[in-house]
Amino acid sequence: MRFLFTTLQTYESEFYGSVGAELERRGHETAHISVSREAARLLRPRGLEARCLLDAMNEFDAMNEPDDLDAEVRRIESSYPIPHIREVYYADRVVAGRPEEWAIRRTVRHFRALERLLDELRPDVLVPEVGNETIRVVTHLIGLRRRIPVLFLLYTIFPNPLRLSVDTLHAPIVEPDEVRDLTAAEREDVEAFRRSFTERAKPIREYRRWPVEWRRAKLFAEHVRRKRGEDADNEYLEPWRLLGTNVAETVRARAARPFYDELDGTRPFIYFPLHVTDDYKIRKVIPHTEDQASLVEQVADALPPGYDLVLKEHPMSVGRNSLALLRRLRTRANVRLVAPHTSSHELIRKAEAIAVISSTVGLEALLYEKPVLTLGQPFYSGYGITLDVDSFRELRAKVPELLRFRPDPETIVRFLHAAMRRCVPGAPVLVDRSEENAVRLAGSLEQAARAALAEREIMTA
Repeated sequence: MRFLFTTLQTYESEFYGSVGAELERRGHETAHISVSREAARLLRPRGLEARCLLDAMNEFDAMNEPDDLDAEVRRIESSYPIPHIREVYYADRVVAGRPEEWAIRRTVRHFRALERLLDELRPDVLVPEVGNETIRVVTHLIGLRRRIPVLFLLYTIFPNPLRLSVDTLHAPIVEPDEVRDLTAAEREDVEAFRRSFTERAKPIREYRRWPVEWRRAKLFAEHVRRKRGEDADNEYLEPWRLLGTNVAETVRARAARPFYDELDGTRPFIYFPLHVTDDYKIRKVIPHTEDQASLVEQVADALPPGYDLVLKEHPMSVGRNSLALLRRLRTRANVRLVAPHTSSHELIRKAEAIAVISSTVGLEALLYEKPVLTLGQPFYSGYGITLDVDSFRELRAKVPELLRFRPDPETIVRFLHAAMRRCVPGAPVLVDRSEENAVRLAGSLEQAARAALAEREIMTA
């Protein structure tokens, strides 16, 4: 099999270079496309085939007469499953504040270069990582059109934490018929996981922090060196912007402290964990949930008297949410915003119920057999163990219903085992960039690719 990895730069490119090296050791072929010129160059001495996307775009432009931009846009819009070309680029942070024509031309250049590179590299499987960047979105679309399996790496709470989703990020984790009766040994596997997870009571992702240390200073200097060198035209390498953002987030995290409330132990509450605001799924897959403040207000207004709605920021959002947003979240009298380092497990235990957009906190709550309301169709919804909202106009009825809803413990156990069977070893680069994880991930990608290609053969037979 031939795997193609598309990456941005630095540690991401280096990590997937290690994954590719392990796949080649197992007898497969790999290729890499990186936005970063330096990252691609550093992969080649490791014996890996690596291309720079920016060079490919420049080479394509030099070898071809300028095409009519409108005609290229029409070609792309008619060839790929998108309503219009803005759907491809609007969530990419590089495009923010840029003129529309600039964004369209840049997106067209991405399509032409990546189409040509895939013609040359002829991959069997694509691994674009999850994100809003145009290279990832375009790679996904080309894979869909050419019927090349696209593997997305998603992190879960299970002992083998990796969920490899094929072609989409928005799908149930298992088919309903996989939620079946369990043997005694399978049931004990679930209970052992439940005990371990709830007794540990730790978040699955570390909290965002900004330690002042020599390592980070060296990293910043390295980014500045790259930007002044061969990666000068890499739009995603912005060391000064990153520094300014980190400083602003540090100041904002401290300024936010007065906004946090203590829990009122005398009032029952629903726990609502907030999402990362620029999360790919929120921005691209379920954009109708992007205005979290509006959802909070609607849920709070639907609560009966005597109940509070308790909010907590995502561990990766500490310092990133604006003070204006935090202020708005607290405008309802029955809303409490607790400090971001408050134990989510403690909140789940004390809550009458949980309301989530797409957070794994809802899945964690099922370990405690708590009622869960889902607003954004997470991968664990639709099995009868959660109360699911299809339209926000249902909230006024669904929120009171949530307080009466009781999930079936037996169905929860069966679902948990089905989900555990589906997950595999490994983790995305943002969770673990170690060599050991690269080896584990390569093995899981190998198995998933074989299964996806076999399914393609059955479908085309």
